[in-house]
Amino acid sequence: MAAVSTERKAGFGSFLLEIGTEELPAVACRTAAEQAPVLAAASFERHLLKVGRKQIETWVTPRRIAIFIGLVPLQPETRVTAKRGPRSDIAFDENGKPTEAGKGFARANGVSAGELEVREYQGRQFVFAVKRSTAEKSARTIIKNDICLEILSGFSFEKTMGWTGSKFRFPRPVRWLVLKFGDEDLVPEGELYPGSGLNDLFGNTTRGHRFLGRQEIIISKIDEYKSKLADNFVIVDQEERRRLILDGLSREAEKAGAAFSDPGGKLEEVIYLVENPSVKAGAFGAGHLRLPEKVLVTAMQSHQRYFPLMDTDGSLKAGFLYVTNGDPACAAGITEGNERVLEGRIEDAEFSFDKDLATGIESMSAGLESVVFHRRLGMLADKSRRLWSLAEAFADLVDLCGPDRKMAATAARLAKADLVSAMVQEFPDLQGYMGSIYAGLEGYPEDVCQALAEQYLPDQAGGDLPASAPGAVLAACDKVDNIIGAFSVDELPSGSRDPYGLRRAAAGLVDIIIRFRFDFDLTALLRSSHQLFIDQKADVITAGGVVASAFEFISERFQRRLVEDRVPVEVAEAARASGAKSILALGSLARALEKFRSRNAFDDFHTAYFRCTKIAAKAGAGFEAGAADPALFETEEERLLFEAIEGLRPLTEALAASRQYEKALELAASIRPAVDRFFDEVLVMAENAGLRKNRLALVTGAALLLRQLGDPMLAAAVPAPAGPEEKSGRKD
Repeated sequence: MAAVSTERKAGFGSFLLEIGTEELPAVACRTAAEQAPVLAAASFERHLLKVGRKQIETWVTPRRIAIFIGLVPLQPETRVTAKRGPRSDIAFDENGKPTEAGKGFARANGVSAGELEVREYQGRQFVFAVKRSTAEKSARTIIKNDICLEILSGFSFEKTMGWTGSKFRFPRPVRWLVLKFGDEDLVPEGELYPGSGLNDLFGNTTRGHRFLGRQEIIISKIDEYKSKLADNFVIVDQEERRRLILDGLSREAEKAGAAFSDPGGKLEEVIYLVENPSVKAGAFGAGHLRLPEKVLVTAMQSHQRYFPLMDTDGSLKAGFLYVTNGDPACAAGITEGNERVLEGRIEDAEFSFDKDLATGIESMSAGLESVVFHRRLGMLADKSRRLWSLAEAFADLVDLCGPDRKMAATAARLAKADLVSAMVQEFPDLQGYMGSIYAGLEGYPEDVCQALAEQYLPDQAGGDLPASAPGAVLAACDKVDNIIGAFSVDELPSGSRDPYGLRRAAAGLVDIIIRFRFDFDLTALLRSSHQLFIDQKADVITAGGVVASAFEFISERFQRRLVEDRVPVEVAEAARASGAKSILALGSLARALEKFRSRNAFDDFHTAYFRCTKIAAKAGAGFEAGAADPALFETEEERLLFEAIEGLRPLTEALAASRQYEKALELAASIRPAVDRFFDEVLVMAENAGLRKNRLALVTGAALLLRQLGDPMLAAAVPAPAGPEEKSGRKD
């Protein structure tokens, strides 16, 4: 094991902080690995100790969190503050002598007038009161009394605990602390954390592997840290453990004439469960291969964190690989124990599987009548009936017909049946999948089975989407039912809390709509879903605001998707202001607006809309415009604007319906001359009430027509992208 690299450089020292604990959960290890370098960088920067972010190394094992920095300045940098004052010609007279204004500014900021510095700011000369202060404390003192505490108390874990004799909270009890600067051992001068008892844990002693290494290892020199731990069976660097595990998995799989798999991503957990990893092979009875493959894989991965072995033809072998933290000399006994545990798990799965086959999926579906889905939203059977009806409504909206429509409806009826199966009770991760297996064994069409397996997709951000149209319909309807259900009982996400995973459901719904190009009025589907709860006589909020709020929630998720695709948030909001209810329409309009903003015609569109909305606002919130009456027009300009509006309306609506938004925007921009002429020649706020109301109705109608293509005032709030017209230097 190579020693820690600590380049000796005058004026610098190396830093090491090790937090020794009882065995940390893997999730806490991952959190520590992410947060530790950020905390360290922020703390050193706060105290003017310049440390490059790439210099900070973080090593995490189940029993320790270590932060190492090779080069830390022995002294903090000089702190410089500069406060801007009056212009230099005000602070000094023509002879360069301080004026009363200059003297007053200097006095107020604790410097002499002669110390004021003249600097340029936004193209003009100003005086600045500049102060330079050098820290009174050395890096050594700052590290032990400030930085150490800031790092220790700065971690934010999802779950923490207290323990006897300490008021400090951490995911597991802290048992030792090593703090070194150079080769010097540091201990905070005052109580590090009141009532924590942490000060008593500092020393130069770390601990090796719990079973294989010495429990007292003295770290005299900082560059001995990694090598001494390696000598005591601790691979402190998680990336090195990852490499060793992957090498071991590949080697053992090759010996078995197979390939290993990790569908559950357990490697990321395993690297934080071991300090001295070694990979071994185990086996189970070949007769168990009669079970569905995913059942066996889940049995291996969900609790045991084993790695399944796949044969050359891609089929599952009756073997597995596992990573042990124990003594390699005891491998035979460890393997036997793991095989015995897995055998028991598989036998339980076989019992559950056979029991479910005897029950049948139709009987499982009938059993949903006795299982509560939500205390106010009814039973699981109610949810199944809602999904069946909602799938039909969705099929109507997206013109889904033929076999796909029939398969989606059948899958919706059976979707939740496997939730009462013995297998899903044993392995909850298999919901949906087991329904597809049972349906297939009972002769249901393959498309129905696939839809059942896909109903929960995507199950994570960026996860796989349904591959079939029936699966997409079922997955979309399930997410809509969950969202509307939660909104109907006012159980919405708040802050970081989202117990029903509604944000993930909304994002998944958006992804499905985009993937399958489902171009439809989403609010219509949401209304259908809400009405199903009402018809069921569920204890829900019946007001129409439920649908509006749910649509806003979903469209906000889509807006984030647009921003990720480099559409400015202001442009996305401008598109949403159009009132479009189709996710695909919103996306097309937002991208068209972003492209259109670089054209000169956008200024015409913006100006026409701005002039109309500005005067329309004077009518007041209670004004109901209605349609303008041509019989009340007194001027040619009123008639021309009315004709322009009525001529544009069918054309822009047709273009918008076919998602040709750029052409629609260009056409809408052509209304500007009629708008400009109207406002130049016509007094809208006439004394005659009838005339005034008719003219307000006219400009309001123009504003509403343009608004159907988005709010250009929102889109104009961010600089436009460079386009051909800007590059050519053309101007209006």
